[in-house]
Amino acid sequence: MSRFGGLGDMVMLTPILRGIKTLLPETKLIVVGEENARALMEGCPFVDEYLGFDKSYKSSWNIIKKIWRADIVYLMDTLYRISIIYWLARVKKRIGFPHKRKFFLTDLISPKSWMDYAYEPVVYADFVKDILQIDITQIPDWDHLFYPEGSELEKKNVNELLKNRLYDDFIVCSLETGGHAKDWPIEYWLDLFRELEELEKSVVIIGVPSKKYNDIEFPSNVVDLRGKTNLLEIGEVIRLADMVVNGCSFPIHVANAVDTPVIGLYGSQPDWRGMPQRIFASIHAEIECSPCDYLFKGPGWCENPTCMKQISVKKVITEIQRCYDEGKSLGEYRLITGENDG
Repeated sequence: MSRFGGLGDMVMLTPILRGIKTLLPETKLIVVGEENARALMEGCPFVDEYLGFDKSYKSSWNIIKKIWRADIVYLMDTLYRISIIYWLARVKKRIGFPHKRKFFLTDLISPKSWMDYAYEPVVYADFVKDILQIDITQIPDWDHLFYPEGSELEKKNVNELLKNRLYDDFIVCSLETGGHAKDWPIEYWLDLFRELEELEKSVVIIGVPSKKYNDIEFPSNVVDLRGKTNLLEIGEVIRLADMVVNGCSFPIHVANAVDTPVIGLYGSQPDWRGMPQRIFASIHAEIECSPCDYLFKGPGWCENPTCMKQISVKKVITEIQRCYDEGKSLGEYRLITGENDG
């Protein structure tokens, strides 16, 4: 399996990997992707081996040696260079979208009309059904995401980092997502944090060190853990949280995997593609052109998006308060298949 994208994309891949291993237990399942996803993928008991690719000669040669004359590789992305690696490795069946690399593939796949309106794992599962002739959607709870637990030391580290928070109740967020069009404005975040301080709720910010927001003075209820946790420790922070409030990004998918309530903020990104199957609240930008980023045929987002600015702090704080009032409910289950929901 070949998948390059954000960490959230890798979390959404976990039901597919688990399903393949469940129905084809004798298959050696190797995943190839970004190096930053290694801890996540190696923590999955249904993945036999993870190979990171950083475009270097060393990683290219390592992949060729590891998958030499493998039976099948499913390319779940449109990268050109990695398709050459699989061709050089003489993989017998190389299946994926053509996208300028048709020469290096043996079998081509095409999107179906309903896929623009479906939850991404549903799309992945349908392609796997075509490619491997197995239907992982027949497995009970097939679509539940997986996120590995941290070690005892990592859990201890997280407890140490959280012990000095101002209030016991805490909400997790990240200030930046994988694309600027999905980011809620920083001034909105700061207003939200101040509102939460009045409600005696702490905020824990996760993620990598910021390129834009390093010199901000946060309210006293904020614990800034950016750059202070590894991938599995982030998962432990989210497991302990009351809820996650975020744009469509990695923290939302981790929360989905560990059954932490989610309040999702959606502008250019359609919520039906990546929101949790159980989500407490999905808050949409109230603007005519939103959403615009469709999976296969859409234009993507505009150069100067304004959609996320349409989501008010008042609306978000109302949903946070409602979540607490209702006992931190996960929300009703709904799997969006596209065929019935589009």
